[in-house]
Amino acid sequence: MLLIIGDLNAKVGSDNTCREHVMGKHGIGTINDNGERLADFCEENNLLIGGTLFQHKDIHKATWTSPDGITKNQIDHVIINQR
Repeated sequence: MLLIIGDLNAKVGSDNTCREHVMGKHGIGTINDNGERLADFCEENNLLIGGTLFQHKDIHKATWTSPDGITKNQIDHVIINQR
């Protein structure tokens, strides 16, 4: 099993349209450029973005919170290989 864990600054969001095979619909926010790159990388290498596959409360999804506590993002990811 391949496992990649990292601070990727990639927001993949919750819209997995046309990317159902690399990510689930349980991310937070909207995808950014790094998120696009990560999803493309996963697609090319038969990988999954693990933190988006299962439903959790948003408080457990956010991996970064702004200093004022208002903005929360999911930018750290666990990438796993598909079998």
